[in-house]
Amino acid sequence: MARDYQIRIALDDEKRKRVEEAGLSGYITQTGDNREIIVILPIKNQRKFRKAFPDAVFNDQTGEVDTFPEDAAAMLFDTVIEHKTLEVMHLFLLKAFNPLAGRKPRQKVH
Repeated sequence: MARDYQIRIALDDEKRKRVEEAGLSGYITQTGDNREIIVILPIKNQRKFRKAFPDAVFNDQTGEVDTFPEDAAAMLFDTVIEHKTLEVMHLFLLKAFNPLAGRKPRQKVH
């Protein structure tokens, strides 16, 4: 069943301050002792997301992405702050997904 998934990014004091400076303080959620922001992974971006992060697990019961790498979470957080919106998944995937990584550039162009 196709659905949108959520990526939760935990916030420490420094990240919380950056979120508030970006004008996104209304999107901070409190879960127990943790503060976090939730970025939606739409259906249309899931195929490219799976190619970029093959180890990430889509949890159908909770609707969340589990085992999301920390360095990718930091890059996603920076993209959110840079664009001052939470709807940045397509921009994040442009930065994170490089399909030509490890390939040699073409020598000749016909």
